[in-house]
Amino acid sequence: MTISDAESSPFKIPFLKPFTFGTTTVTERSGFYLTLKTTQGLSAQGEVAPLDGISLETVRRVKHDLKETHSYLREFKVPLQKDELLEALHRDAHILNVCASVRFAIESALLGIASKASGVCLAQFLGADPVDVPTAVLLQGTHAQVLADVKRFIEQGVKVFKLKVGDRNIALDVKKVNDIRVFLNDESYLRLDGNRQWTFKEACIFAQLAGNQKIDFIEEPINDVTQLDAFYQQTRMRVALDETLAIVRSGIRAPGRCSPPLAEREGVIAYVLKPMVLGLVPCLDWIAEAQLSRRKAIISSAFESPVGFKVLANLARLSGQIAGLGTERWFKDIKPLVGPDGIIKKESLI
Repeated sequence: MTISDAESSPFKIPFLKPFTFGTTTVTERSGFYLTLKTTQGLSAQGEVAPLDGISLETVRRVKHDLKETHSYLREFKVPLQKDELLEALHRDAHILNVCASVRFAIESALLGIASKASGVCLAQFLGADPVDVPTAVLLQGTHAQVLADVKRFIEQGVKVFKLKVGDRNIALDVKKVNDIRVFLNDESYLRLDGNRQWTFKEACIFAQLAGNQKIDFIEEPINDVTQLDAFYQQTRMRVALDETLAIVRSGIRAPGRCSPPLAEREGVIAYVLKPMVLGLVPCLDWIAEAQLSRRKAIISSAFESPVGFKVLANLARLSGQIAGLGTERWFKDIKPLVGPDGIIKKESLI
């Protein structure tokens, strides 16, 4: 299969309401769609949309890498066997050297073409079973808004919620957690995300006041990764890594090659994987690494548009964990994949 044309086009999707994480507030998502066409008449898209405050690359770097990619991919030979294609993506110097969001788009489009040529969805092409994908609901807003959302979604059948913490008012975050617990049933639980906003002391104060009941884990609770072991030893609150993975992503090239400082951390039970921040193929490597180390690999959204979001939903099938894809409800004028019960039906991933 040969690529005959590669082009990109800008997109912009407004939010229904602003979303704040850390010191960044987002009111819309913008980026580019990379479209690849083959001489055999197949086509597929990938999304390039670095997220302010999370992604490492600049818009200038993105535009440069996209321009270089257009000329590079023309006449590109796409292997149609999964293992052969993944091996090529692991070794291709151009793809390895572009920024993560452009890499995600290239890999999404190339894998999309190969899966279409095989007559299956991306998840099946990668070896996953065609099943529904459960996802956590993302909570944000005032205290009253968060509690109203939890009550409503519990009634609709949602089981897992993700709450942003890391406020300078630690007592308010503790109160949110305690008040949410009132609504959680036996099958429900909470994931927390600190976004590296707290010092070690602040994170420990929060964890000791909030306790561990109904909490699956907390993402990136402190701003110094070297203190994660001490945090876990002092609080016994389990930890997930997110932003840290972007820093070490270049060290993961194949399953079993996780850097020892991560592999040896006792309290780390999950990797939260944002393909827009890491690249798609590196996320496949992290999924394999998580399986080897008996950790969870959770596919997480960086507010992708429907093009990128569908790729993430397919990857979540492969990871086998409840995904972190609760971002769709912030978008204006899109048809959501996630149902009111937090489930992405298998039929919608084709």
